[in-house]
Amino acid sequence: MVAAMAVLVGGLADRHPNYALGLAALMLVTLLAFMAPVAHLTILLALTTIVPYAIEDLYHLGGAGTGGGGLQASDVFLLTGLLRLAFVMPGLRLTRRQYIVIGLLVVSLLFTTFEAWQGFRAGQTLANVGAEYRFLAGGLAVALIAMATLAGRGAYPRMLRGLLVLGAALGLWGIAQWFLGVGFNTDFGVRPGVSLTTGGVGQLQGGLFAFPVAVTLAAAVLISGRLRGWRQRSATWAVLALNTISLLLTFERTFWVATAVAVLLVALRSERRRRIRVLLSVAVCFAMGTTVLAAVSPSTLRTAEQRLLSIGQYQTDNSVRYRDVESQFVLAKIRAKPLLGWGLADNIYWNQPWLKSGPPTEESYTHVGYLWLLWREGALGGGVILLLLLLSCLWPGRARGGEAVAAIKVGSQMSLVALLIVNITFPVFNQGSQAVYMVGFMIACCALPVLGARQTSPLLLRRAEAEA
Repeated sequence: MVAAMAVLVGGLADRHPNYALGLAALMLVTLLAFMAPVAHLTILLALTTIVPYAIEDLYHLGGAGTGGGGLQASDVFLLTGLLRLAFVMPGLRLTRRQYIVIGLLVVSLLFTTFEAWQGFRAGQTLANVGAEYRFLAGGLAVALIAMATLAGRGAYPRMLRGLLVLGAALGLWGIAQWFLGVGFNTDFGVRPGVSLTTGGVGQLQGGLFAFPVAVTLAAAVLISGRLRGWRQRSATWAVLALNTISLLLTFERTFWVATAVAVLLVALRSERRRRIRVLLSVAVCFAMGTTVLAAVSPSTLRTAEQRLLSIGQYQTDNSVRYRDVESQFVLAKIRAKPLLGWGLADNIYWNQPWLKSGPPTEESYTHVGYLWLLWREGALGGGVILLLLLLSCLWPGRARGGEAVAAIKVGSQMSLVALLIVNITFPVFNQGSQAVYMVGFMIACCALPVLGARQTSPLLLRRAEAEA
């Protein structure tokens, strides 16, 4: 296959160099999917968690310019990952839990495909329907790709290293946006102003949904106490610190509360002898972080304090009023078609009369993620996705492969809990965030094979960790 593709690239290079370059890139990505699947999956996650969707949309193949559809870089990695999945899935030895997850994923993908057809039938454009299908169906399909990838020999340690690099890059990207001022944009960069504060200059947006996940996963691995050597511990602490700073700079109260709940649940899931040390470590880190922030940037600490205390001002908070009025329009749509929904890329027409914002405008976005899901997928399709997420959060058992892998499983479960909390006020199912790709990976981690009741002795656990 490589030889045939090389001849084709050589033939195109003289007459159509752009096509030859694209074909060569496709060859490399395909080879990466088959020869280094963990690296391939890590790059896919990086493209959908670190690279802003608005930037990816600028550089695509086909379509009609920005917002006009086309094949993006993440699409190439997704499709080549699915190609490898078609080859390796028949030979995988799966557990009953994984079969259940795969069944729910297939049903949800079929429902999403049906909703895409509904969107086309209602007259929505290919670009709009395709964009929503890309992040919802594509993100769920990542769970299938990740299952096949993590089933490979030696995949666990490679994936742990990949997550470490990915977490560090995410935290650095967040801080870079803040200090370098990478655009004032609602999808990435820094959004100007912080409501209900006296001196807030902006809110970090790029990587918004990924920061709680990175903090929770890093905390879970550290709490496990099984990292070998000071280098691994130092690198993981660096990931935790960088993403905690980035999370703070978002000044989003829902994300703060959700992350705190997730980390607390991780601590409660740990062994009893570790819980007190974990809680003491969190208290010490919070005190040290507050002290350092007060010395370096007292205005940022003041803004964070005012923003957190503003939770009690929900009765006069304009963002709460905005979401309430917006949700009423979406609820009217849901009541009209409660079971099958309205299809992808559907719209509502509304405005904010208290701001005298003029006539109603066309909107396809809503802040309450659960309403978005019922609006698009109906109670049937949305119910399957929510059931899949709920089961992923509740699957019991210690994952095989050692304590670090077990910690990633627990961290993934609690990260999904955090995102389910966030979904109340910020839609996880949103093409701009592409958070469903990250959710798909965590679903696969939650479904990892677990040790049986007779396999949890210390000797067998150490043997499993050594083999991994």
